[in-house]
Amino acid sequence: MRLFLLLWIMTMPISSFAKSQEWDEFNSSLCIEVTRPNGVFTCTGVAISSNVVVTAAHCLDGEILKVRIFTDSFYNKNNKSLLVKSFKTHPNYKPKSSQYLADVAKIFLDEKLPSHIKILPVFRDTIVYGDIYRFGFGERNKKNIRTVITPTFKMMDLKNKTLELNDTFSYSGDSGGPIYLKQNNETYVLAVHSTLSFGPQGKYSYNPLLGSYFNWIFEN
Repeated sequence: MRLFLLLWIMTMPISSFAKSQEWDEFNSSLCIEVTRPNGVFTCTGVAISSNVVVTAAHCLDGEILKVRIFTDSFYNKNNKSLLVKSFKTHPNYKPKSSQYLADVAKIFLDEKLPSHIKILPVFRDTIVYGDIYRFGFGERNKKNIRTVITPTFKMMDLKNKTLELNDTFSYSGDSGGPIYLKQNNETYVLAVHSTLSFGPQGKYSYNPLLGSYFNWIFEN
């Protein structure tokens, strides 16, 4: 079993960076459009290679007619999109019984992402410290714009392979959004956003640790 240590500095949620180059560092956070028989829905994902995007399994659960990927910083159905070749949800994700555990899915694109998308490595170390940012395309003010939130650390649930954050700023469309870690001047993809808990321990978010699913993500 891996042991994790997280040292965290309290920060407040934010919606933009002062420098555009800092914002561009996180442009692997992508908008996902999912078309179902009952309508069109949006989620968020993160590119981890030139043709693989990871998101939450519940974004791709059920009957789906079409999935498209958008690389712009805002969602518009008329924007240029990338078609999806195929996708898989994690075999341990059981929507009726797992309570969002193993809420991870991988999407294979039909073509490579544009070269300006900065692919960041998945964090696989055992000690975590530094700054954490969560990105999502959740609808805010009737718009789906790439937005950054800086939640605070709650705990690592190693048994269930999740990062728990004090994060009540999630909106519809944020699911599957990447949680980035900036550590020692390097940036990594640490987890993806799954859902919120409203249990007796308060409100916090579940976020599957991508390092725990690394082998499954990259297997054929």
